Amino acid sequence: MPEAPFSVPRNNSGPLFADTGLKLGLFGINVTSAGGVTASPDRHEIGWEQNLRLVRLAEDAGFEAVIPYSRWRGFEGRTNPWGSSFEPYTWAAALAARTSRITVFTTSHCLTVPPVMAAKQIATIDAVSQGRVGLNVVAGWFEKELRMFGVETLDHDARYGYSEEWLDIVLRLWGEPEDFDYHGRWLTMNGGYSSPKPVQAPHPPLMNAAFSPRGHQLAARYADIAFVATTDLTATGKKVRQIQELAAGHGRELSVWVTGSVVCADTDGEARRLAERYATVDADEDAVRNALDWTMGGAHLAPDQRAELKRSVAATMGGYPLIGSPSTIAAQLADLAAAGVDGVALTWMNYETGLPRFIAEVLPALELAGVRRPLGPSLATA
Repeated sequence: MPEAPFSVPRNNSGPLFADTGLKLGLFGINVTSAGGVTASPDRHEIGWEQNLRLVRLAEDAGFEAVIPYSRWRGFEGRTNPWGSSFEPYTWAAALAARTSRITVFTTSHCLTVPPVMAAKQIATIDAVSQGRVGLNVVAGWFEKELRMFGVETLDHDARYGYSEEWLDIVLRLWGEPEDFDYHGRWLTMNGGYSSPKPVQAPHPPLMNAAFSPRGHQLAARYADIAFVATTDLTATGKKVRQIQELAAGHGRELSVWVTGSVVCADTDGEARRLAERYATVDADEDAVRNALDWTMGGAHLAPDQRAELKRSVAATMGGYPLIGSPSTIAAQLADLAAAGVDGVALTWMNYETGLPRFIAEVLPALELAGVRRPLGPSLATA
């Protein structure tokens, strides 16, 4: 297998990497029930005008990024959560043309999108957005989806080996002016070439969901931003330090983000009761079971771990729980920033009510506390 460069150049320009404190991303609005695997009447449904409205609202409030899921089928059950979705490349291109500041990510499963196609599409969206696209790279793990594409199902570590070769090719297509050949274990390219190159240099920001030790290795070597999965503050700080040390071993730095699931109410008790309802009364039990078994290795979990993850998936889709009153959620975000987290990609059960309240009541508290330092007019003094 061809060896990747020891140090993949990092993109550290633009709002994603500015010295403005904790970054915020709007996450998952392109799929139904993004905030939890639930039959709750509060669950998210998608529409294009709604998605555009939410992204513009986040952009106006100073959010740094919007990040989609890449989904092709749902988890079935009564309500088929995630069963309806907008394709992330075309979705990102459309948003890029209708926004002006926010970084618009697409999400790409390496096994389902050829690297030459991904490189060209990202370069095109970067031109449309005038240098505001990002690429979230996913190794792929949902077998029922992969069978739809007729691609070979690889084991966990092999998927990451494939993804590293995929990234090698994409980066060379973006960076090399002449044709090149590539012959790896998984991928072969003869006469590789792509033009125009992306607007951003050295390349558009790369994000990777580093949820396993092997995923941490890929992120440390290639990513500008690593996602880590955690539901515990102490574990969060430890994971941040681990992945940053791995990156330093490759002569690199990277930002570390977590996914956060917001359940906000007037009081902490009300918010906890709402999350409990999502996890129990409203849970789509069959869909939760499928989500665990099809995508999270649920069949191999100990009974107590499975029970805990089941509740988390139903109520918050396994994201870091940001549950409480606006002031409590602001404090929880401040704790994440103090633990070394650079950004949080946020979901809500109902984005149309949750996002405006977050902007009105949580963001000003973050600014007053100095957790965020906005580039534009402060919400705390507006």
